Formats: sequence, structure tokens, C-alpha cells
Amino acid sequence: MGLAFGNFATNPIYRLPRNESLFLKDPYCGDCNAKLMPRDLFPVLSWLMTRGKCRYCGASIPACYAIIEALIGLLFVLCFLKWSFSEQFLMISFGMTAFVMIAAMLYLDDFFSGKTMVAAIVFGALYRTMHDGTLYDMAGGAFAGLIVGSIAWKLSRKQLIRDIAAFPPYLDLLVAAGVWLPLTQFFLVCFAAGVMRFICKNSQWAVEWAIIATVVLEMLVLRS
Repeated sequence: MGLAFGNFATNPIYRLPRNESLFLKDPYCGDCNAKLMPRDLFPVLSWLMTRGKCRYCGASIPACYAIIEALIGLLFVLCFLKWSFSEQFLMISFGMTAFVMIAAMLYLDDFFSGKTMVAAIVFGALYRTMHDGTLYDMAGGAFAGLIVGSIAWKLSRKQLIRDIAAFPPYLDLLVAAGVWLPLTQFFLVCFAAGVMRFICKNSQWAVEWAIIATVVLEMLVLRS
């Protein structure tokens, strides 16, 4: 199941940065535009069988797509081992998939997907409300993420803008972290982001990747 969702995730990872529809066009090769057949769509296995090349034109297929499929498959397995097949398993697995997709698009195309970010927040809100039995903890975490992100934005000396669409990606990710995690875990995310900002001052997306990696790891230790 995880490999299947990992395979599907590569579709929006490739298409969203190119402003393409997710469903109106069948899977295709990005180099020769050939329609991909079922034998070309087996997660990880198809990439290995063709040695990372398009079966029709021979163009190289980045290994990162197979790695994404395998990583999401692994995350599903780890979630299943902890929560078995349950509502928690589904919400957390889907939420992790959304975070991995965001990280992949940043890495491959320098593209931050607001739609995928919304999905990550929605799954987190559903999980926290279901787990805590109240909206207040989730809302408080989102507010904490907004405050911390806004302070970081102010310290960066960049002009603050009220338009949500213009928020820096790390602010959106901190809001998502606050939605998903209890405050103690949320502040560990902030610490990781701060350390990465100090170490990699000139590296684009380093802070965002640190937030995503820490959130995904901490999601694996969420209480049942």
C-alpha cells in the first residue's frame, strides 16, 4: 500500500511544479511524451528493470523518484507496525506522504506546493482532533507555529506581508508542525530549524528540509 501511494506521489511531484493537471493526462515520459504502460508503473521495480531509463526513448529517469517510492513505502510499514491498520495509521501515513512530497518538489524544482501544504495541515488537524478530542490543542499549535515563524520572518529583516500566499515556506511548515505535534515536540522542530539556519546560512531550503525531516521523524513517535 505504501509503495502504491509512493508511486502516485511522484505524479504531483512532477506535475504540480509544471502546472499540469494530475488526472487529465495518463502517465507519460517527460522526455519523449510516450504514454507509460502498466509494466512501466510498478513502484521501484520498473525503475530497476529498465536500469533507470525510459523504455521508449532511453532517457535517464532520476533515481530520486524510485527513492521517494521506497521511502514512502517504508514510512507506511513503520506506521503500520506501530498503529496497525487504524485511523491513526491512515492519517499519519498520509501526512508523512504530503511532507515527503513537499521536500521532493523543493529539491527537484525549487517549488513549494501550497496545495500539498494544505493537505499536510488537513491530515494533521484531523489526527490531532481525533486523538485529543478537542480543537484547542491543534489550534494552539498552529498559532504557536505562526508566532514563531513570524518572529523568524521579522528577524530576517524582510518585509512582513499579510497575504497568506506570500508567507515564506518555513512559516507555513512551522504552522503545519504546530498542528501535528505537541508543544514539546514542536519546539524541537524549531531548535532543529535554528541550528540548520546557523550551519547552512547560504543553502536554499536547508531550514525547510530540517523542519520536514524533524516533523516526519517525530510523527513516528507520536502517542497511540
